[in-house]
Amino acid sequence: MNGAKLAMERLATWPDLHGATPACAAGPALCSAGAEIVHFHGDSDAELHLTAAAIERLRPELGRSTAIRLHPASAWVTVHLDCEDDIALLASLVSVALRAHTAAWPRPAAQPCSLHPAPAAHRRKARHLPSVARSGRRRDRRESNDVQTGA
Repeated sequence: MNGAKLAMERLATWPDLHGATPACAAGPALCSAGAEIVHFHGDSDAELHLTAAAIERLRPELGRSTAIRLHPASAWVTVHLDCEDDIALLASLVSVALRAHTAAWPRPAAQPCSLHPAPAAHRRKARHLPSVARSGRRRDRRESNDVQTGA
């Protein structure tokens, strides 16, 4: 079984997620509102951007799972997708990540995943994408405020 492919297919149907190229340039990714949420390395590993706050809150539970690998000083965790239960665990954690990213708005610049650093040329390109998304979101909020205040 290719756990990464199966997980990607299931998560790609979620309305808040859309396909993208990950900042590390290794495998497919899913993003939401300008933030990379999850991407896949090989056939059985997913890197999930949970946020540092969510990892700290869930650290005891995350540490008990044999499918999850925590990385020191990182907002990313690795989920090894060996079986159906691991895919269900990833889906649950993606839901937590979506809520954590929404709560962290405006979002600080994300650190790349911990497994594979991006090539230098890709890092320069990827660095500009989140700022465009954030500035667009802020502009939308200002326009919304102008409409509400009558400005």
